[in-house]
Amino acid sequence: MGKILGLLLRKIQKRMRNSAGFIRDIRATIFVFIISVIGVEVCLLGGFNEALGVADLQRNSFVICITLFYLLFCIIGYMINLFEDGKMGIVLSVIVALPLGVLLFRYRHIALLLALIIAVGLRLILGLISWQQQLIKYGIFLMGAVAVFLWYFYDCFETVNTLNRILFAAIIVISLSSIQQILVEKNKGEFPFHFFLLLCLFILIIPVKPKPLDWSRVQSLAGKLADASDNVAYYFSGIYDNGNYDTGYSNLQVKVGKVKKSNKNQLTLTTSQIPYIVYTDSTTGKQMKGRKVIYLQGQQGVDNRQLVEFLQFLYNHNVDRSKAGIFSQISKISIEYVYLTTGDEIVPRGVISLKASGGEIHKKGYKEDTVYLDIDYGSPVFMQLCEEKAVDKSPLSYEQMCKYTNEIYRMDLSKIISKQEYEASLLDDDLSEFEALPKDDKNLHDLALKITKLADNDYDKCRLIEGYLRQYPYTTDAVGGYDKQSTMATADGMGDIAGRFLFDTKEGYCVHFTSSMVMLLREAGIPARAMSGFRYLYPYERQKEYKVQANCAHLWPEAYIDGIGWIPFEPTSAYYSSEEVTWHRGEGEKAVDNGDVMESLVQIAPEIPAGEKADSKKVDKGFVVTVVVIIVLSIAVLIGFAIAITVLIRYVRYKHASLDERLIMDVESIKLQLQKSADSQIEDRGLLSDYLVLVADNLKPEVQHSFNLYYKVLYGGKTGTITKEDSIRTHQLVEAISKS
Repeated sequence: MGKILGLLLRKIQKRMRNSAGFIRDIRATIFVFIISVIGVEVCLLGGFNEALGVADLQRNSFVICITLFYLLFCIIGYMINLFEDGKMGIVLSVIVALPLGVLLFRYRHIALLLALIIAVGLRLILGLISWQQQLIKYGIFLMGAVAVFLWYFYDCFETVNTLNRILFAAIIVISLSSIQQILVEKNKGEFPFHFFLLLCLFILIIPVKPKPLDWSRVQSLAGKLADASDNVAYYFSGIYDNGNYDTGYSNLQVKVGKVKKSNKNQLTLTTSQIPYIVYTDSTTGKQMKGRKVIYLQGQQGVDNRQLVEFLQFLYNHNVDRSKAGIFSQISKISIEYVYLTTGDEIVPRGVISLKASGGEIHKKGYKEDTVYLDIDYGSPVFMQLCEEKAVDKSPLSYEQMCKYTNEIYRMDLSKIISKQEYEASLLDDDLSEFEALPKDDKNLHDLALKITKLADNDYDKCRLIEGYLRQYPYTTDAVGGYDKQSTMATADGMGDIAGRFLFDTKEGYCVHFTSSMVMLLREAGIPARAMSGFRYLYPYERQKEYKVQANCAHLWPEAYIDGIGWIPFEPTSAYYSSEEVTWHRGEGEKAVDNGDVMESLVQIAPEIPAGEKADSKKVDKGFVVTVVVIIVLSIAVLIGFAIAITVLIRYVRYKHASLDERLIMDVESIKLQLQKSADSQIEDRGLLSDYLVLVADNLKPEVQHSFNLYYKVLYGGKTGTITKEDSIRTHQLVEAISKS
């Protein structure tokens, strides 16, 4: 009797589990969406996407793919559970990922493949653990805290777009649902989960005013308190450092030691130019997409002499406007100080003019608008000019130079440099400061001569030294010179740092590489200096603002080449050299007016992912059809497999059941067959008489007999009352009804 009641109870429980399981899957899908958004944001902040080979990762698309894949697995699992429930349904639901993964790998959709792998992992983890609901219940509060932290400290989720609105609506809804589970006893007046889903939908459809509420008075008071505490924490964060240093802008007098990465925002950049270049690969013929790099330097400010020397260099090599446009352009950028403990002006390399446009000078909120001469030092055309001898070395007059500058850059030089400043810049400059050598320099001197012995000119010497140093490994876990007090402020300090790096530790970061190149250049007879600032690698996508974090702080060397001026180099092996980030412009390209060179490229070639053809934005219909076919076939195979397993289990269970249990199973099958043949849905009230009216007249006596036996087994209080003949008779009745 107990076994029979248990059989009926299992059927009822299975239906309830399927319904409750579907609700749990919907809740888990929303939680997966939240995890995905926050996880991808952290990944982009830390640059982990580049390590995974998806440098151009698109947050919104990636998150949507993870969520849809997870939802697909949940739907497949729900369909399988209609036939056979249990953990096996969860495992079977992700089998569809195997052919999909192979297809995505074959077509090199790495981002989609990564999204699929993440979705599979989350489905297995959340589906197989017994404490899934507990994880979501308490994990949502952690996710909410992380989201608020990223928003407050790293300016994430500031853009008002659909995905960000869904994120915070989802966090609110799951949080309210979790609070209810914690505070309200189950089935004691709690709201069903679909109530919270409707609340989420309501939050999303509420229109957002373009103009926010005026919180200026509250913000003014709170902002002062927050800024004060934040500034104090930032300025004094490195007092107790145990010999370690956080990355960030500094001058050359800072001692060298182990470096800890810091993601603190130090600058905000604003520019109208696009942050990437599009070019045709000469080997494959494919259109490629590369990120631009900008160097921001401190201490120098506007250097009129450098501008004049460079313009004279162009004139001496008969460079016209078309040729100048291949490797140089006039650009504009606005720089805002965030958390920067310096009195230096931070400006783009090659700055021509700067103008303060807001805030207290060199304090948080200080903003400056700059114009700078952007030069592609890795351009083959520019590098060839540096190796050639000048055609004419006679300096131009002020008027001639103004005319020449207007011809090649469409820029009025007279608004930037006065005649008096121009003439002063033509006078010989004292470079003795940049020729100073350390006291003990024999090893450095011998190494410099060894590296540069095959060079024909100073520029080639610089490139040879740069290439030599780029062989050394990069690490932030490095030490300074033999003397712990050595800094880059003096020749002896740089010599000490360089000597230990080159001949002893043989690994380091930008301080070590720059010190070494400056010293080796000077030993080779070339004036050299170290520059401090930031090296910022733009993202692949255009943004309203670009955040320069402390871990972008950098040092690099510059060499003075007679007839050219100061030229920067990149010996630090962790970063691309100038040749590797060239603009890839060739001869014969049309020069473009100030600041519009990069804009014109958008019209020539649309925005494309790195390494793909220009028409890759078009939908690959064959690929889409293949994906759909694989999903449909996989679902069909999985459902067929589930049905086969269900039939097999029922057969084995029926074969090994007692005669009483077989009768119960057969009567349940009769009820199911009658329900399928009925014109309307029958509510199962537990009365077999409701089903008897649906039976054909010729079968009614047999069905009535089986129903009577059913009641006898169920309520008779005894087992073993069913004979073998009764069991066979009832089973044959099931087959007869199914055929009728």
